[in-house]
Order: sequence, then structure tokens, then C-alpha cells
Amino acid sequence: MNKPVALVTGATSGIGREGALWLARDGFHIVAAGRNAGRGAATVAAIEAEGGTAEFAAFDITAEADWERVTTDIAARHGRLDALVNCGGAFFSRPLPETSLAAFRNLWETDVESVVLGTKYGLRTMGRTRSAGSIINVSSLAGLIGLEDCSAYCAAKAAVTHFSKIAAVEGGGFDPPIRVNSLNPGVIYTEMITGAYGDTDAIKAFVKDGNALNMLGEARHIAAAIAWLAGPRSRMVTGTAHVVDGGRGSD
Repeated sequence: MNKPVALVTGATSGIGREGALWLARDGFHIVAAGRNAGRGAATVAAIEAEGGTAEFAAFDITAEADWERVTTDIAARHGRLDALVNCGGAFFSRPLPETSLAAFRNLWETDVESVVLGTKYGLRTMGRTRSAGSIINVSSLAGLIGLEDCSAYCAAKAAVTHFSKIAAVEGGGFDPPIRVNSLNPGVIYTEMITGAYGDTDAIKAFVKDGNALNMLGEARHIAAAIAWLAGPRSRMVTGTAHVVDGGRGSD
């Protein structure tokens, strides 16, 4: 296979799924990763229905052994890894006095440690296969500003944002250089939001509230940024926090 290869975590729903579809349209072979085999198969089927190629890899993004297994397999079978999108994650909203340390640690493991592992094995695999790759760590606007009742989530996404800058410095030292950026969406109407708050017109209005463009942020808007960061047009872009929020964080 001569196609560039992209590994996308969280590819069974929301931004991850839409990002996988966009990358496939740009010619990438997709390794769609997640825990739900049925939804993973649906992502693969959607890509193939549009003429793309994809496969599903079921693994735990918080387990280092799984990252080593999956990336070793990609290198052995494809000989390259051109893009890695760390999109798997979790969310909850709760006042800090009501947030248990166990809940904080669980969110941190899913949202931060998985990105650290993904970036580590992304750099390692891209380096060994001499791929001029791009690693995209999906963070959040919450990693740049404070949101009420979201102390755990804001802390986790701030860590992802700053970690990505450090990783970009290291990635630039590879031959060929490897790019690392965080992607910081605003409030996007996905299963993560509807699962936490419900799927109602009032929630849609909340998502648009404070958005300078008065647009409902959707997964496709973030997928377009993923595709750009993964592709050759962003070759000079690394170490950035790439914000796509409709201007929500500008005031």
C-alpha cells in the first residue's frame, strides 16, 4: 500500500469519526481505533462506502502495552505512519467541591495519559519508519480558558495543550521532522455534549451562545482542521494550539 496511513483514536463517534472520514477523503488509509467494535465497524463501512480504505483496531488508549502492539503492527504491515490523531477522551462537568480525587484521576488518565502514550509511540513509530508525520492532539478551548464547574476537564486539556508544545520541540529533531500540534475546539455539538447535557434546542442555543459567528459548532468543522493539520499545506506548522471555536474564546 502506497497510501499515507493515519491512526485515529476515538474514531467510533463524534470528532474522531468525522476526522477519520475527512482524512480518508484526502487519501489516507485509516486505522480507526476505539473500544466499541460495532461502532468501529460502522466507521470503517462509512469510509469504504465513499471509496476509502480503513481497518478497525480495538485497544485501550490508556494501556501502554496496547499502544506498543498497535503501532508495531502498523509499522510492520504498512511501513509508515503519516498522521496520528489523539481524539479519544472523556468529559464531566461538576463543581470542584463535589469532584472526587478518583473522578479527577480517571479523567486525567483518559484525557492526558492517553495523549502522552499516543504521542510517545507516534514519535517512535514515525521516527523508525522515517515518516514525516503529523501528530494532532485534540485538546479544547477549555485548555486555554476557565469554564465553570469544569476544573478537572480544564486542567486535563491545559496539560494536553502545553504537552503538545514540548513534544513539538522534540519532534522537530527527528529526520525527517515530525510535527505536533494541539487542536483546541470550542463547544462542539457532539455526543460528548448531548451525553452530558441532553439533545435539546436549549442545549443547541447554549452551544452557540458567546460564539462570535453565531454558528453551531459541529464535528465537521473540527474534522476540516484535522485534515489540514495532517496534510502538506500545514508543513510549517508545529507547536501551535490551533483554535477552532467560532470566536467563543476571543472576548
